[in-house]
Amino acid sequence: MSVFVVVGLCVGIVCALGARGIARLGLAAPLVMVGAGIVVSSLMHEDLTDLLNASETEHVVELILALLLFVDATEVRNGLFGGERSVSTRLLAVALPLSMLGAVILGALLLPFTAAATLVIIACVVVPTDLAPASSLLHDRRLPLRVRNILNVESGYNDGVVAPIFVVALALLGDDHSGGNTVTAIVHGLQSSLVAGVVGIAVGFGGGAATRVLTDRALTTPRGIRMGVALLALLSYSAAGALSANGFIAAFVCGIAYHARRNVNGADDNKSELELAEDLAGLSSMAMWFLFGATVSYLFGIGLPGWYVFVFVAAALTVIRITPIRLALIGSDLSTRERRAIALLGPRGTASIVFGLLAWRGISDLEDASLVLYVMAATVLGSIAFHGFAVNRIGTGYARVPASSSDE
Repeated sequence: MSVFVVVGLCVGIVCALGARGIARLGLAAPLVMVGAGIVVSSLMHEDLTDLLNASETEHVVELILALLLFVDATEVRNGLFGGERSVSTRLLAVALPLSMLGAVILGALLLPFTAAATLVIIACVVVPTDLAPASSLLHDRRLPLRVRNILNVESGYNDGVVAPIFVVALALLGDDHSGGNTVTAIVHGLQSSLVAGVVGIAVGFGGGAATRVLTDRALTTPRGIRMGVALLALLSYSAAGALSANGFIAAFVCGIAYHARRNVNGADDNKSELELAEDLAGLSSMAMWFLFGATVSYLFGIGLPGWYVFVFVAAALTVIRITPIRLALIGSDLSTRERRAIALLGPRGTASIVFGLLAWRGISDLEDASLVLYVMAATVLGSIAFHGFAVNRIGTGYARVPASSSDE
């Protein structure tokens, strides 16, 4: 396995140093890492069973998710909701729950013998969006800036909103759970999430306040601030773990609290403070995409899943997202074209990968764990294909129609 890791590091270096060349080829670094993971795993004939089952892998993946959630929560510009409070609230408080519910109902129809908690975990895997595999979307000037900003806010928060639900559902399926203590498991999961939220608020708000004081009095340096901000994510994760709470929920809340405290006056000028945390999150994300490619190769070696998995994933990428969003945006000030674009542009990525890997490690029933892993792999691969086409199609449509034309 050490050779596999060394090769992965070499691929990561190539992607990092050749980022501009990769972009000129019309590719995204995550896609290159996925392809490399598939090729390397296939050529080396690596058996990833031990790696995926290792407790160390679970801790590393959870830490990576914590860092990603922290960065997602802090990188939204123009306030907590990117200047789109109404639309963002509709997407997160209405469309997201409806999508989760739709995924669970469809799963119950296609997978009638699957446990309800497993269906909830599957919904947590397929619903959150991530712009990393379609990073060109945020820079595609054919798309309205407002649409891109709204998608960025949604992507930044939806995985954090889903995380507590994932924690509770996973608690019902772990080795420590038995049929008689369902209520206990739910209560424990809720308590864990609540404690994590308190830890996140304390660390994030306190860190933001300390940073503001030290900056105003010229008692720190830009480098020191960057290091301190990155350590806030690790502190919230570790402190929550010490209290038997969930680390990545604490990190997500910490990011929100820090962002709110640092931008209390609406200045929103602390982008440089996040550079180190963002770079670490980028490296972690590259590792996840490489591992995802290896996981795909591993699953192909085991065999393809049943047709119902592909039907479910196809619906998750289309109907289960499009319908709730179109319903949630009824009555908003967005144009019909903008609503359509937001509904169609929902790429899945790192959050789905991490939730899927954590579920594989945390679910005691091997059949259910394998099902979640297959759904995760098919969802991310399907998203790469579908949303790559959707971005180009929608961008072309905007380019053809003058911005001043009405489509209401």
